[in-house]
Amino acid sequence: MKSKKQKNLLPILTSIILTLSIYTGTLAIYLYASGWRIDFSNQSVKKTGVLTVESSPTLATIEIDGETIGRTSKSTALNVGTYSIKVSKDDYYDWTKEVDVLEERSTPVFPWLILSEIKSEIEFNSERILQKYWVDDTNNHLVLLLKDELSYELLHYDLNTAFWEVGTNPTVILSLENTEEETIDDISLLLSHSGESALLNIIINTTSSNYIIPTNKLTEPQDLTTKLINLSAFSDYDTTWSLDNQYLILESETEVLSYDFDKGTKSLLLKKTNTLDKWITDKDGFFYIMKHLETSVDDILKYSLSQYKLDGSSQTEVIPTVYFQNNTEYIKNYRSTGFDFSFFTNSPECTQTIGEVTDFYINQSSEGIYIQTSQSTYWYDIVADKYITISPYPVQLIAFSPDNDKLLLKNSSKYEIFTFDKENGDHTVTIGTKDIENLLFDQVESIGWISNSSYLSFEEDNFIYIIDKDGDNKTPLISNENILYWTITQSRDELITLTESLEKDIQIVVYTIH
Repeated sequence: MKSKKQKNLLPILTSIILTLSIYTGTLAIYLYASGWRIDFSNQSVKKTGVLTVESSPTLATIEIDGETIGRTSKSTALNVGTYSIKVSKDDYYDWTKEVDVLEERSTPVFPWLILSEIKSEIEFNSERILQKYWVDDTNNHLVLLLKDELSYELLHYDLNTAFWEVGTNPTVILSLENTEEETIDDISLLLSHSGESALLNIIINTTSSNYIIPTNKLTEPQDLTTKLINLSAFSDYDTTWSLDNQYLILESETEVLSYDFDKGTKSLLLKKTNTLDKWITDKDGFFYIMKHLETSVDDILKYSLSQYKLDGSSQTEVIPTVYFQNNTEYIKNYRSTGFDFSFFTNSPECTQTIGEVTDFYINQSSEGIYIQTSQSTYWYDIVADKYITISPYPVQLIAFSPDNDKLLLKNSSKYEIFTFDKENGDHTVTIGTKDIENLLFDQVESIGWISNSSYLSFEEDNFIYIIDKDGDNKTPLISNENILYWTITQSRDELITLTESLEKDIQIVVYTIH
């Protein structure tokens, strides 16, 4: 018989063993989730990371270093290292990429597959003569001016129709006829940035008239008088739209005005007294002046950035002082020795900001300002009140990325992506500038971001291509022969082209690419 002491000890041992088992299991789960794996063949413990592949379309086959591991969407643990990833699906081009897997990190990749055989459909055809066409900044609205012997016709084509829209596309928005009394000499449009409105100019019997018309519905000729605006006093002014599409901006050699065409009122925004002053508008309805300030220090350029409403009211100082060195020896040093992509503060002693301000752009969604000078290019983080050098040279801003944390840039010899923000812990993204590989720089045209993606589209060597932001997966779409205009829709499923045949027929062709 067991002693009483042994009977009392058994529950205690059982409890200890159970507790140790729970702690051991919990620790094992934690270590597994953190990427630790036991290699029984080598009797060793290895650190791993996780690769996650999410493709569009889904159910595509994944190969890692030539070995099939399943279909998308899928996550798999891998030892730390570099892997060759291939994603394939019937009727689509293969997608390949070299991917680095880091310890305790999730590495996401998002293959976007393109059909290997692209289908096309003619959506509109006309034998009338195409006089002109216009497209807005967002590539949503295409407006055509067609002509025959007797009349002119403005057509609106919706480049991004919603699936529930069943109306005619394109639609007539204005028809005008020549008569014995009235001969149309010219018709022109200035589309708003959104493309939903336009400044229409019609010259009849040498007399010029201006109207504000909508582009998405019909305006009858007899209704034009209700849309007439008087710009006769500003015939020598350059006319543009504000980025919020609510005002016309009128600029002369001496002043900048805003014109509220709904109220018929004009406001003075800037009296030009200094050629170093620069101005812009933004999508939120504000006018900004980067104003040059006098300073007693010869080698220092001093600016301030002020914000106004587009009626000239409510002045706010966004940046009280911005300092730029006038000494180009500093920038020569950065160009020869390089620089770190790190944020810095601005001061009169700062030698990183150099040159006269030549251009700037404010993006409130990105909470920052792109600043180009005569010598270099910068990004200013409004929230942190800090700057980062984009390039020790002036570079051209082509567009912000769809997620508003990258810039597409062009310098004298290459295209680049500059990343100024990223999600915490995302090791696949680094702050700074990266070249876009596999582009024939001298032949690239019409390059831009594809909606809701990290992919780009462009023309090169008489073809239209897509490519990812790193320069991988360069895929041909169609020849650009006879194409006047093209765009990839926001759904990324279709490529739409406006073409003109040798017989001068006009066609809108829709290609299914995804």
